[in-house]
Amino acid sequence: MTTEDTKFKAVWVNGELPDPKSITIEDIVEDIWVTYKEEVDSLLSRLEKAAMSLESKDNEEEDLSEIRRILHSIKGDSGMCGMLDVHDLCHEMESAVDQLYKKGDLPDVLLKVKDWIEAVIKHLSNVDIAAEKDKKVEQEKDRPKLKALVVDDDIVCRDRLKMLLQDFFDCSFACNGKEGLIIYEKSLNNNEPFELITLDINMPEMNGHQTLKAVRKLEKSCNVMGLDGAKVIVTTSEGGSDHVFKSFKEGCEAYVLKSNMGDKLLDEIAKLGLLKVMKVQKDYGIS
Repeated sequence: MTTEDTKFKAVWVNGELPDPKSITIEDIVEDIWVTYKEEVDSLLSRLEKAAMSLESKDNEEEDLSEIRRILHSIKGDSGMCGMLDVHDLCHEMESAVDQLYKKGDLPDVLLKVKDWIEAVIKHLSNVDIAAEKDKKVEQEKDRPKLKALVVDDDIVCRDRLKMLLQDFFDCSFACNGKEGLIIYEKSLNNNEPFELITLDINMPEMNGHQTLKAVRKLEKSCNVMGLDGAKVIVTTSEGGSDHVFKSFKEGCEAYVLKSNMGDKLLDEIAKLGLLKVMKVQKDYGIS
């Protein structure tokens, strides 16, 4: 979940928050979970005290400063611990503080937020987080794969793309643009469209530019419009800006050089919403 697409907009109108048991747990860092709980419990006690003090109107500016500090601290700790829903709730509250204060709703909403975070922590304290993470991973594995069409005249590139995609996509292959267009048209006619097309540029019969224009024209003739069309990623060794600009003008969603394909392709597919990042893991060594 991102703060641009948050489920906590209800705080602006003192609305209902989601079920605390519905939070995402995939990113929780178990090694700091106990420390996180202790620190957030202390911060929530301070938040309750500040909210009650704000109602008395004795030290409003001081109370508001304290509330902002607490929300920011909980947000930071939650981000570090992978408690992304709590992070996003606090982020939303930071943005809403002034408006809620002017409306007179701030103390009530802060107490509601405090109770919600406490309910989340109580729920997770009775959950085997590692087991739940494993269950989520297994559920993802059981989901039906998407469909991808790989269009490339080079067998090595086709095999490499298959290696990268096969865990997530049922792959079909075409050796040139003309063949790829025929396969794609058949998929549309059978109401079994491809969600993803990877497309080389330098190919016989029809090059990538010609194929991309033909794909978008075909979709239009079949009343497949806008976001309903296949996501097309140009995968090529052509790095020239003329090819890049031309490809995007013709309707591709991403452009990946073959030399960077192993690092970039799945990232680009995730950005297009076809995959989600389950875990980010990088390896480091002493420089």
